[in-house]
Amino acid sequence: MNWWGKLIGTGIGMFGGPVGAIAGAALGHLYDEDDPTPKDERKARILYLTYFFSCAAKVAKADGSISAEEISATESLITRMGLNEKTGEFAKNVFRKAKTSRRPIHEDFKEVGQMIGYEPTVAQSFLGGLFEIVRSNGQKLNEIQVRFLLLGEERLKLPAGTISSWIRGGYAPPQQDPAADGLSLEEAYDVLGLARDCSNAGLKKSYHGKAADFHPDKLRSKNLPDEFVCFANDQLAKINQAYDIICEARGLK
Repeated sequence: MNWWGKLIGTGIGMFGGPVGAIAGAALGHLYDEDDPTPKDERKARILYLTYFFSCAAKVAKADGSISAEEISATESLITRMGLNEKTGEFAKNVFRKAKTSRRPIHEDFKEVGQMIGYEPTVAQSFLGGLFEIVRSNGQKLNEIQVRFLLLGEERLKLPAGTISSWIRGGYAPPQQDPAADGLSLEEAYDVLGLARDCSNAGLKKSYHGKAADFHPDKLRSKNLPDEFVCFANDQLAKINQAYDIICEARGLK
């Protein structure tokens, strides 16, 4: 069974409550009869997109207004998710409606975590997209937006320090990002979550642990959708780069 189909058994009511109200009547036209994908899988994917773009709007507006840069970052995410024209418009409609929603973002995060079974690759992909929106305004991140990301880290049960590591340079941008230049030695340690005076044994242990989380074979065994595999590949490339930089600096290569 496709990973999306497995989400149906998580106990989350499909399109119930405020999230369903945000999705609203926009759902009907997405179910093309000639689409061979099982309906439950389509519904689960749409539910995930509803949560994501609902959170995206709330994060973007947390500093008081939504900037042109944040809109551009959101549109870039729609493109990279591979959404067709209909689904892309659906995502934009959810974003527009969620801007005025009174539903607190912690409720969204709580239900997303339950829905995805706290799968770490999916959780990091979800928060990674929100992080890209936050950082689109420049190096100085808004305090309230960062607070939202930290709340997401907690509710999705990611390791403490994940967001802090990203802020220090540990997040791998999309490969086509022109700002995706090389890592400094300081950033390389942050990517692996290590102190600068860690032992060589500690370095290897951290590297192998983080690399294992994003290994292609592990992801294939979970039947994760392509968009999450792409995110994981970006992160794995950065983990490998960080390890190489530290090893070279220590004369281990």
